[in-house]
Amino acid sequence: MEDAVQEAVDAMDAVIMLTRRSKKPVGPAPKRRKASNGDAESTATGWDYNCLSHDIREHYEAMKDWDAHTPLLTKRKACHPGRFNSYRLRLVQRFALECGGGGMSLLDQEKFFHVLDAWDRTKAGMPVDAGHYLGIRDTFNSGTDFKNALADDIDDAIEDEGWMKCTMVEGGESFKVIFRSALDVALERMRAADNVKLWSGGDRPAPPSNKREDPMDGDAFRLCEAAVIRDNDEDSFVLGLHAFSDASRLSSSGGKSCVKGREVGDRARGYAVATSCASSTASFGLGHEF
Repeated sequence: MEDAVQEAVDAMDAVIMLTRRSKKPVGPAPKRRKASNGDAESTATGWDYNCLSHDIREHYEAMKDWDAHTPLLTKRKACHPGRFNSYRLRLVQRFALECGGGGMSLLDQEKFFHVLDAWDRTKAGMPVDAGHYLGIRDTFNSGTDFKNALADDIDDAIEDEGWMKCTMVEGGESFKVIFRSALDVALERMRAADNVKLWSGGDRPAPPSNKREDPMDGDAFRLCEAAVIRDNDEDSFVLGLHAFSDASRLSSSGGKSCVKGREVGDRARGYAVATSCASSTASFGLGHEF
């Protein structure tokens, strides 16, 4: 304990030695007198101590940081501040600058302008319907009513799309999973598509290839495609589903593939192949989209 105290005192003394200087006499220096032992007697009257704030300022002035300063920004040439000069416009400005805590991005600001442009009924080409001249209060009585209406439309869309949820247990740990039927979604997309490519080669299976431009390129998928057509008929095709996720695990199968047949239309018979991403932490069985 004594050693620690002594080290602290020595450190303080070192700081004092660096910051003090001999006090200069106000008048002329007195003549040196000799002590009884013949040595010159000290004429020092004490010490002057620096002011800490002055020393800090002198330190940073010596660094000349202020000489290198520049303005934070430069106004654009056509800068015209102060155009949000009404109560309504200031509300718009405050919302755009404070929304989400950090304000809107430049892209969101532009989208917000187009919303307001349409709300003011000044957007070119906008349709005129039964609600064209109605205000917000004509439909929603309060902020709560507005939020409930948004939630109702979201819930309705989720239900129509057939989204489902499930709590799955893997290794004693529970995971909440949100999913859809991948096969149903794929068939729905195929029916709604303008152009559908049923074979890797356009109108027939392409030969094996080592290219990896798409998840289904390469030997494995194309050899499977040829085998399915060989075992059935030329109207068969393979629907490849590349499923991957870093957040959910459906099984510990290690990413196995499986093949399942399903009737599509009058002639073609579809076969779906589900694969899992090799670099992913998840593996999936056929029939789910995450």
